[in-house]
Amino acid sequence: HEHPGHDRDAHIFAAMQKKSVQYGGNKLERTFTRYVDLPMDEKMLTEAGWTKHNSVCDPHLGFVWTKDSSGATKGDPLKLYTTAAGQLAGVGVIMIGYYGKPALPEPQQKWATAEPLVGPTPGEALAHIDVAFRSGDIVCSGKTSEESVGDTLIVNPAGGQSARTLPVTEQGIIEDGWRRGSCFDGMGWHYFLDTAVGKGQLSKQASNLFPVVTMYDDEGSINAIFFASTNNQVSIPFLKSNDWEPVGLSDSQMCKNTCDSDCTFKGMDGSWSTLHIYFKDHTSVTCKADLECGLTFPFRGNCCDKKGVEETEQPFEEIVEMVEELAEEPAPTAEQLVVRQTATGDFHV
Repeated sequence: HEHPGHDRDAHIFAAMQKKSVQYGGNKLERTFTRYVDLPMDEKMLTEAGWTKHNSVCDPHLGFVWTKDSSGATKGDPLKLYTTAAGQLAGVGVIMIGYYGKPALPEPQQKWATAEPLVGPTPGEALAHIDVAFRSGDIVCSGKTSEESVGDTLIVNPAGGQSARTLPVTEQGIIEDGWRRGSCFDGMGWHYFLDTAVGKGQLSKQASNLFPVVTMYDDEGSINAIFFASTNNQVSIPFLKSNDWEPVGLSDSQMCKNTCDSDCTFKGMDGSWSTLHIYFKDHTSVTCKADLECGLTFPFRGNCCDKKGVEETEQPFEEIVEMVEELAEEPAPTAEQLVVRQTATGDFHV
């Protein structure tokens, strides 16, 4: 028999989820290993030379800004949003499909913004993924909020039935059916959503992975997100990564964000690209000392509870070498590289 308190508890939890929960700190950063500071308000965006595009406040995202005056581009794919009062209102990115592949797998296309506030025009080979940090009157009223970053995370906020609110607490994301992955210093605990099966499980199909991955600190608060693209968005590794992480990830490397020894993402015929957005100083988040980590230098990563950690295998040595190179060596010059592009759009040095 069902416990009489279950319905009451579920109702209380739902009410808690709707209540505003402040997150973030006094800085916004992008890109794992690069940690580039991003402007946090209209004044900083203006001073940094970003372009504001719309003159009428959008009720879901406010005003859109891009680094390139023409809009979001392959080289500068990020979009930042501000409220009418000039505070952060959200972040977005464009994803590009190459060699006949769509920008997003078919099951994930519903999460793309149908009518973005700035170009380029979306289509099968180009998608805009937008995440709102605020909702309601605060976006366009001109009033200021005490939250420096935001109090919600909504993917495709203008999408109606195709909008999805991401819980900003770890307890909330667990209740929402996301799968806990591994912990990385600077990021926290990764959580993945498989849109086909949910319930804290992964179907092992790349096309079923929700295009935004969340990360939480040890206090259970949202610390970061990353956009996950099934197309390699990097033009030249390390030299021209287009705001994305410096190199694409193989299937085995992507799996190091999980604690599943049988992890795979079937259907991938190229590299993943990821783009992290940190809501506070990344150095403030570390993984607990009692975790067992596949990566221990120059920081700890692929950290899992001891009962779930897998032994480090040969493929992971590749990512260890990459991280060490990024941490200790300056980026090579074009003259030092011989780059070969494969038919899938990946590059090999």
